[in-house]
Amino acid sequence: MYSGIVLYNTENISQNIALEFAETLFSALNTPITEASYVKPITKNGDRDFKLVNISLKGLKRKINLQEIITFYILNVLDAICRLQFSYKTDKFGGKNKIHILYNNKLDHDGIVLELIKNFARQNYFAYGIKYSGCDDIANATEYAGGFNFATIYPYEKYHFDEKKLDDNKRLRMIYTANIINCYHLEIGVDNTTLKDWILSDTSHGTLEELSDKLWLWQVPENELDNINYFLGQLGLLISWKLPTPEPEKPRRRLP
Repeated sequence: MYSGIVLYNTENISQNIALEFAETLFSALNTPITEASYVKPITKNGDRDFKLVNISLKGLKRKINLQEIITFYILNVLDAICRLQFSYKTDKFGGKNKIHILYNNKLDHDGIVLELIKNFARQNYFAYGIKYSGCDDIANATEYAGGFNFATIYPYEKYHFDEKKLDDNKRLRMIYTANIINCYHLEIGVDNTTLKDWILSDTSHGTLEELSDKLWLWQVPENELDNINYFLGQLGLLISWKLPTPEPEKPRRRLP
């Protein structure tokens, strides 16, 4: 099984900082970098396009230092199976500024991935982050990170995620076991109070840990995810939430 982390609105994080963090991540997971690539703008039939170019890690560093790269990928691939992928994406090709980290669960010993993300958030600002799990393979984890190809992890989740709706800091994608939220999220109205006060009002709502003066880690017990998603979803605070479809009643067996 695979898990993923998405950090949104990462325009304040430079390519050099992202690459340094990627190397720290791979090293901490004892996973060598086997492949690297970047997106190269090209002109095709008179139109602007782009292509993915494979490159050595040393070459990638050189191009980043020369500011020739805007989007890059670093991977560990073993026997044609990707076990760990770090992606740094920008808005230059119509997308959004974000970082994806996708990994095989077997690599994450003692919750080290989340600890690394916490340390990164203490030193660098991004607007929002999620940690999700339950993906069958790297392709499924990639699709969920991007919010496309009907990828969901909850039965009460929309098939398409409109990332632009995060920009006003008034709603979240869904609720996960680990959510990195900002100071504006904490002020979201929840039942005549704020999200911050609602979280702190009951241990079943999870815990808040301050990472910086702008970012907090909200951790939620796995057995409370359904209840919290339902509660906040009905209030219209979750972009991807939908009302669960009731299971059809099983036909009653006729008595002889």
